[in-house]
Amino acid sequence: MSNLKLDSEPAVLLVDDAPLILDLLQEILEDRGYRVLRTESGKDVPGILAHEQVAVVFCDILLPEINGVEVLRQIKQQTPEVQVIIISGQQSFDTAREVMRERALDFLVKPFASGEVLNAAQRGVTAYYTAINQQKARIEAQRRMADLVLLKQVGESASAGSDLQELFEQILDSIVLSAGVEIASLMIVGEDKLLRISAARGLSPEIVNSVLVAPGEGIAGHVFQLREPVLIQNISFDDRFEALVGGERYKNQSLLSVPILYREKTLGVINVNNKRSGGAFDAEDQNLLMAIAHQVALAMENFKLVTSLRQQARTLERTNADLVKLNLARTRLVCNLSHELKTPLTSIMGFVDLALTFYGRLSEEDLKDYLSQAREEGVRLGGLITSMLRLFSIESEREPWKWKAFNLGWAVSEAFQYHGKRIERARLKVKVAIDEDLPEIYGDSEKFGIALNALLDNAVKFNREGGDLSVRVERREIDGLEFAYLQIQNDGVTIPPEAKATIFDSYTQLGDINTEKPHGVGIGLSLVRVVISKMKGRVFLESKEGEGASFGLLLPSEESYGTLRD
Repeated sequence: MSNLKLDSEPAVLLVDDAPLILDLLQEILEDRGYRVLRTESGKDVPGILAHEQVAVVFCDILLPEINGVEVLRQIKQQTPEVQVIIISGQQSFDTAREVMRERALDFLVKPFASGEVLNAAQRGVTAYYTAINQQKARIEAQRRMADLVLLKQVGESASAGSDLQELFEQILDSIVLSAGVEIASLMIVGEDKLLRISAARGLSPEIVNSVLVAPGEGIAGHVFQLREPVLIQNISFDDRFEALVGGERYKNQSLLSVPILYREKTLGVINVNNKRSGGAFDAEDQNLLMAIAHQVALAMENFKLVTSLRQQARTLERTNADLVKLNLARTRLVCNLSHELKTPLTSIMGFVDLALTFYGRLSEEDLKDYLSQAREEGVRLGGLITSMLRLFSIESEREPWKWKAFNLGWAVSEAFQYHGKRIERARLKVKVAIDEDLPEIYGDSEKFGIALNALLDNAVKFNREGGDLSVRVERREIDGLEFAYLQIQNDGVTIPPEAKATIFDSYTQLGDINTEKPHGVGIGLSLVRVVISKMKGRVFLESKEGEGASFGLLLPSEESYGTLRD
């Protein structure tokens, strides 16, 4: 059907296989200012009407490939607003009655006078504009009714929590019912700009799963590319497309395809064929399908918006849960920190009080011992406070990083030297294995030393007396990139499986402050996570046979660091 847009003055189309008749009619009409189009074949008419704005058609009754009555029927099915005037070389009452029954405007017999032609053309143009206005009003009424019906369906689907695919299925059922068709499909464009069938009726699963249409390919691709509907009464007379094949899929040669448009985007295409009535599609069918396509577009955009809002809501829920967990962890930290800080502080005050109270009676050796133990507890207290402040500082990215390549073996040696006395007092059996071809890693060696010390402190603190403490460092290649792998194992406290997912979170400790004293302050491992993540590495808990724990680190080499994404 016509798109009802009068971008230019509508033309008069002349259809006759006699060039002299075409010349005569063209001269008469152009002298009165009419824009004239002409063709000698009735098969050209559907294509011309699809691309040109035509108000009136003068068509000869006898044409070589298709007669004028059939052309008249096609025009009235495709563009009912276009007025048709049949011309004939014989005055036949039966022929005149037949063409008038097929809704021709007039029947002219050759030879005809100029006045007859001009009078018929004028009446045709007037009737054309009248039909256009009536059709606009009818289309608007139909559109509003279709909008109300489908908006109700969309609203019910949305309120019931349906997903977009379910909505597609419901709308396709509405199309099959409203348009009275056996076959319908809804095609959606993917990220690759290809059309795929998202929902279908009357098509086999093999067809639904295999169809893939590029822009401009076939009828659906044509509609998708040009953003305009295609209505075909009989594809045999439409030169734009090849004849359809497919047996029962196409009981007649009529089909209808409309684009799903939203603003400047083409979201997909709706296709229908095989009317149950056996007839061809007409203008009213196209209007109905365009209204449905409009609602599909709105539904798709609304679902995108709803999905986005739901994702944001889930993100906010996760963020809120994380904040609640962090707040609980901070509360646990404050409670536990009071214990951890009070213990060395109490020891310091006790040794100082003893020294002051019994100063005159203490030997020099006893006094030195008290002062040494007070200093050791002071160092422990200072370490707790320093670790806490460094975690806060590094986490908030307030500290500058001194990036350089450094040797992991040296870092391990320095860490063992720092914890040497504690390891000796706990009588731990140390095993260290470091590969010779170990790559240099890239980062801040001082901050990495803090993280490594925290891991080693954890392995010493929670080990059993006389237990094993092993460190293994080796080169590894993952996805073509070079890494250094570091493993620290001990024979002490076994970490429960439920703690593996949260043990590296900030302020997380094993144990419950309400029922038992937690192990540690919850700073060490979170500090390790922050530092290692900054170096584009990973820290993780590994499986270990028997009691104890095993921590693993993967650190990129300097070359791999530059390749990895943040």
